[in-house]
Amino acid sequence: MPVSVEPWAKDRIWDAFDRGAWVPPGGTRIETEHYLLAITPGSTPLTYVYRFRAEPPERFGAVFDEVQARVQERGGTGARIQVTPRSRPPDLGHRLVTRGFTPLAESDLMARELAPASPGSNARPLVSPEGVEVREVRTDDDYRAYGRVVDDVFHEPPPSPEVEAEFFQMFRRARDAGEPTGLFLARAEGVPAGIGGSHRVGPVLFLTGGGVAESHRHRGVYRALVAARLEAAQPTGAEIALTIARRATSGPILERLGFRRVGPVRLYEGSF
Repeated sequence: MPVSVEPWAKDRIWDAFDRGAWVPPGGTRIETEHYLLAITPGSTPLTYVYRFRAEPPERFGAVFDEVQARVQERGGTGARIQVTPRSRPPDLGHRLVTRGFTPLAESDLMARELAPASPGSNARPLVSPEGVEVREVRTDDDYRAYGRVVDDVFHEPPPSPEVEAEFFQMFRRARDAGEPTGLFLARAEGVPAGIGGSHRVGPVLFLTGGGVAESHRHRGVYRALVAARLEAAQPTGAEIALTIARRATSGPILERLGFRRVGPVRLYEGSF
């Protein structure tokens, strides 16, 4: 793997994270100097708000009102606003709480450079435990099994049939073109047990949507999903993997796998 001339310092990682915000198929992307909206289609009337930056602080009210108006005019009723050390004003989280938003689980942006572990590293080898198999989703049957595990893990309202059809066609187009689908399915003793997604933006691999069915937790399935996605990215030229991890659950696992904490990332959810 070619080694980047530029080191992966914290500012560069945050720059890459900002560029990697993902808008789902069929979604609406609205980007200004103050925010990026990813308006989610289907039955979940939520918008994800990235890169919220209102400076000076007195502009917060005007920017928030603009976000609300743009969401509502497209039929949305609420939002999840992402708060990072780069968000502005610096007390954005507190201001959102005063507007009725609720903070979700404490999480961190975590990073792992995709190079062999240095001598003396305490990172666990990235191998799957016995009885757990992970493979990229390449068949219609695996795609359906992936969807069932997603429902089991996240308990989110399903997208509309039109949006689900677009997701399925996107998967088929990538598969039929011989491209990565970005979907990984774990089986434990042959039973679908966990899922994970990934996509690459330049030299950065983003790990997304990882989760394990409740019936198969504490058996190394999450670790196997991370290992498989990193291994698949090695030949592509990816230099670093980034992911958001909850401090109480996946964060400690990722630290044992050689990831480091870059800084806090927290979602605030509320209605308009």
